[in-house]
Amino acid sequence: MKDEYSARLISNRKLNEESSILTFFCPDIAVAAKPGQFVNISCSNLLKRPFGICSADPESGLFSIGVREVGEGTREIREFLPDRRVDVLGPLGNTFPIDDADRLIFVGGGTGVYPLFFALSQAVKRSIPAISVCGFRCVGDTCMIDEFRNCSDRFLVSTDNGDMGIHGNVLDALSGISDSELNQSTIITVGPEIMMKNVAEWAFDRGLPCFVSLERRMACGIGMCLVCTCKIKKVGSDDQFENKRCCADGPVFDAREVLW
Repeated sequence: MKDEYSARLISNRKLNEESSILTFFCPDIAVAAKPGQFVNISCSNLLKRPFGICSADPESGLFSIGVREVGEGTREIREFLPDRRVDVLGPLGNTFPIDDADRLIFVGGGTGVYPLFFALSQAVKRSIPAISVCGFRCVGDTCMIDEFRNCSDRFLVSTDNGDMGIHGNVLDALSGISDSELNQSTIITVGPEIMMKNVAEWAFDRGLPCFVSLERRMACGIGMCLVCTCKIKKVGSDDQFENKRCCADGPVFDAREVLW
């Protein structure tokens, strides 16, 4: 069983009309958190809400999450005011395999940019070359652009309507990466499932390893309720699968194992 902590909200920074970065003081989580993991945040609704960890600083005891308003629970959390104390369960889940990579290409869409940024910041600390590609619907939907640009060796952004960066999706942006930049790269992608599926196929076509962070409705976050199961190929089989718990066995999976 993972520990539950009382975390104090330090700041709530609005990014756009729908999204905010919430920073909490909770040394236990800040010390233990690793890229790819998430936390469950309490609200007045019965179930906690899961959020990928966006940053964690063991020295200051701070960690942050990105919140996009999609319903009553996320609306309430996004309106939390500084000094509020909330119950936080975590850190939960497994991690991105950044330590074994020679080069990294991060591909994010929507709220997927938050956990990706944590991974990018750790790659920078380890001096691992990194390219970042972020896709959004439009300029009003963008977030953390400056942070990604400042931390990446190269940064590409795409928008569906073309009002910022490359006109198109993340695959259109990925087409601008040279073969030399792709050489010995590991792809890590987080975002809408159709985006991750397409990025995984793009990576496979080029013989590149790819890891995805799956998103499911998570009731407990610790693998007890079995609500968040996903289909993962059985070892040695392309058509047989087994159900894995996204929260406890994931959320990070080798894209070659996922049955989309």
